[in-house]
Amino acid sequence: MIHRWQARRDIPFRKRFFVGYDLNGNTYWEFTPDGNMDRLRRKMEPVEKEIFEADYFEKIPPQWLQWLRRTRYEPPTLEELVEDKNRQERIKILALQADLKWTQKKQELEHIHQTKLQRELDKLKLEEEQKQSKSNTTTKDNDPWKAAEKKDNPIEEATILSSKR
Repeated sequence: MIHRWQARRDIPFRKRFFVGYDLNGNTYWEFTPDGNMDRLRRKMEPVEKEIFEADYFEKIPPQWLQWLRRTRYEPPTLEELVEDKNRQERIKILALQADLKWTQKKQELEHIHQTKLQRELDKLKLEEEQKQSKSNTTTKDNDPWKAAEKKDNPIEEATILSSKR
């Protein structure tokens, strides 16, 4: 009721007019310091005072910022502000769903990559075992290293040739 009274422009000698408020409770006003009604100044009065005025810009809705900067002629309505708030919430939900989808896709691709890598490693291991088993059967008797390993004491088995001939 008091805002309706403060918004009336037909009362003489009034220099300050209520325009509206946002969902945070900040009020927006038009005023004239010299009585010139052709070009009214615009300002916001916050609900909670901050130390620095620059901190208010995080809390002001974009529609009201447009009105304050005169890029928008008509002040926004509460319905418009509520609709924009709902739109932002929907976008946040869609963004979370997209993030979840992409993380699942990434995990799926990593799993596929790991299975392919494991298959290749298993294949290489099998080929190596087959080569080793073939080489063991063919070179079992001819391998000098195997023959050297069988000797327990190489000093006893060494033959010394005499210098007399």
